[in-house]
Amino acid sequence: MKTGTREAMVISEVLRSSASMIDHYNLYMGNCQDQQLRSILDRQQRHALDSFQRLTQMMQNHGLDTSNIPMPTTMSITSGTMTTTASAPATYGTQWTAPQYTTGQTGAAPYSMQYTTGNQGMSMSTPTHTDVRMGMQTQTGTQPTTASFNDRAIAEGALQLHKHGASTVTRAALECSEPHIRTALTSMARNCIEMSYELYTYMSQRGWYQLPDTPQNFISHAPMQQQQQYPQQ
Repeated sequence: MKTGTREAMVISEVLRSSASMIDHYNLYMGNCQDQQLRSILDRQQRHALDSFQRLTQMMQNHGLDTSNIPMPTTMSITSGTMTTTASAPATYGTQWTAPQYTTGQTGAAPYSMQYTTGNQGMSMSTPTHTDVRMGMQTQTGTQPTTASFNDRAIAEGALQLHKHGASTVTRAALECSEPHIRTALTSMARNCIEMSYELYTYMSQRGWYQLPDTPQNFISHAPMQQQQQYPQQ
């Protein structure tokens, strides 16, 4: 497959997955009750929007068609082009990577680019939980008319979205031969891992993500198989 066609295919899948996650987060924030979880979701959605814009701009800078890529409903479309309101435009070349996602927790490994959480350095307008919900306009303070998710289901859903995203972006990076785009995708995959770990930590603290106990009657045949494959001399 020729270079360019391959990149267009893999980036399209990444952007589709990212757009779906961003729109699902509107539904989650419309039903979220816990303020800490809401803060996590808001921070992650802002980061995903920024990354979506940057990757789309990089795709356009490489001469790839973006007209058929579905945009998140939280982004404004004017005359068939995307209106970018992120903190900084995407830079073409090896200098740009996906903005690094940080949870604010200490002890994280340093990266070349840091993503600022909160409102500092962000001019992008992200709708609140009352802006978009199942395609219907609602008023502030009103309860959703659809069946509500509880916070545990919301956190679980967001976690699974990031796990799927990490797999999708990693496969895309492996299939991409253009070095600038591959670098950006690799950074995005790491960000998916960081965001999933942030949600895992939140769920673990509340007892919502517990590993099963090792069964007492579990039998492993690995030692026996190893002895059969590699008999002692």
